[in-house]
Amino acid sequence: MPLCTITTNLPDEKLSDTFLKETSAFIAKLLDKPETRVQVTLLPNVRIISAGSLEPCLTFYLSSFERFRPGDNNRKYGDEIGKFLAEKTGLPDSSIDVGFPPQ
Repeated sequence: MPLCTITTNLPDEKLSDTFLKETSAFIAKLLDKPETRVQVTLLPNVRIISAGSLEPCLTFYLSSFERFRPGDNNRKYGDEIGKFLAEKTGLPDSSIDVGFPPQ
């Protein structure tokens, strides 16, 4: 079950329910999983400093049991997720971090 957590200092009103639905569908397609198994949690309005800056930023963590191991396609997935999030939020790539927590 892919579990996604999006933490950002963007205000809630900038990230609609459509954004959540599109993110869920994107992750399901990317991982070749049924969307009924995908969970996306959005934490907006969080106070974050990243790279010494308080500018808008976003952190995306994706966990999927036995899916992400060192040396796997994490870089490929990370690049695709980052591109998707930049397109949907308007944030530059440099303000988006994608991580895969250890299982």
